[in-house]
Amino acid sequence: MKALLIDYRQVRHINLKEEDGRVSLKDLQNRVGGYVEPFDPLFENVILYINEDGIGSCDPNRLIIANRHMAEEGYASPKDPCRPVTPGEPYTILHGNIIAVGHDPQTGEARSLTDGEEREVRDYFHRVSRPGSGVMAVLAIRAGR
Repeated sequence: MKALLIDYRQVRHINLKEEDGRVSLKDLQNRVGGYVEPFDPLFENVILYINEDGIGSCDPNRLIIANRHMAEEGYASPKDPCRPVTPGEPYTILHGNIIAVGHDPQTGEARSLTDGEEREVRDYFHRVSRPGSGVMAVLAIRAGR
């Protein structure tokens, strides 16, 4: 299954193993280093899989900045949960490796990323949520900024 791995330095193409036509849970777990948790607010038909205990067991990877899709879907602002996020607002920090796969909303199953989805994910993690952004955000929080 065509997917992207977003690590601390780069975004690169990977092929996830499949079992019975579905993405292999074991392969996902190996690539994120533990139990997987879906993170889906950023893109319409793309799911990011992260380490469920990443905040406790992995280094910070990327600062997630809210985008238009998140605002339109009504995701709550971390600064004021009574209002939706504003595009450009810091939302959360993802820790450890991140795997991006396509999502079929009709079946609920993971699928290969389309070329357009791959471009969208790469663009977001190159321009908006850049390498090092997670570490920089943690340092800023610790410094009280």
